[in-house]
Amino acid sequence: MGTKIINQKEAIKLLEAGKDLSDYKVVFNEEKIEALQAILLGKNKIKVPDELIYYDDITTNFSDDPDITEEDLKNGKIVWNIKASIPVDKEIKDWITKEKVDIDKLMYKLIKNFYETVKNIPKKASL
Repeated sequence: MGTKIINQKEAIKLLEAGKDLSDYKVVFNEEKIEALQAILLGKNKIKVPDELIYYDDITTNFSDDPDITEEDLKNGKIVWNIKASIPVDKEIKDWITKEKVDIDKLMYKLIKNFYETVKNIPKKASL
């Protein structure tokens, strides 16, 4: 039996019915799908084009989402993300691109190391 071509809605129906999609190829049409359905497809190794995903806060049921607690923040279960815009020279930009530097990881390490260094300065200075 050959591979059968289906669209995203058909794939979602099959997955929701517990079916396996290994004999199917999903070809996306212009029809949008809800974010939770896109997650279902993603869990089954089907990448949904971003422009087809929509999210509606009004119709989404959040009643089973637990509240964020101070403990979640303390134990690292939830972390704060900071977005920043950092101007760089062309030479640096070219280097970042060439070396495929992950700016988010680099900035995290730089800030964490700087914080640890500054935090430890008074302790070392008193020795």
